[in-house]
Amino acid sequence: MKISNDLFGSHICITNYREDDLAFLTDMWFDEENGKYLSDPTREYVDEAFQKALDTLGESMSGYYLVIVLADTGERAGSCCMFPDEAGKVYDIGYCIHRKFWRRGYGSEALRLMLDWMKAHGAEKVTAEVAVENVPSNRMLDSLGFVVEKRAEFHKYHMDVFFDSFIYGKELL
Repeated sequence: MKISNDLFGSHICITNYREDDLAFLTDMWFDEENGKYLSDPTREYVDEAFQKALDTLGESMSGYYLVIVLADTGERAGSCCMFPDEAGKVYDIGYCIHRKFWRRGYGSEALRLMLDWMKAHGAEKVTAEVAVENVPSNRMLDSLGFVVEKRAEFHKYHMDVFFDSFIYGKELL
């Protein structure tokens, strides 16, 4: 799925994923530090099925795969994604900022842009799952008005790495 127009903020722009974004994204997602709290594996655990999913990100009909770029330079700074339910009323989101851009507010700005876009497109609620240990991400969601709805657990794809997590929700009505 594709957004019809880029989403512009003060410091960033969110654009549709393009095939030439894949190397940047996988370097970020598969990095041990940068991708620590993602469900994506480290590079050595990528199998044929996972690679096929990566190779077809731009063709996804189940969600929006997006890239966060700096508004002034166009340099890639991270990624985000939105997955609507069948009715388009509840979206599950994910996000990742490249570590060289941590603590600059780009994650919060990206989420605000996504929330505005989802609300304008009929969303009533947004959910996000975050590892309990991921303190910065938990603080960011809390600051944006998300509330913990329940505890859960997720693991990294094909790895014996598990994380206790919070499932957050935010009403958009």
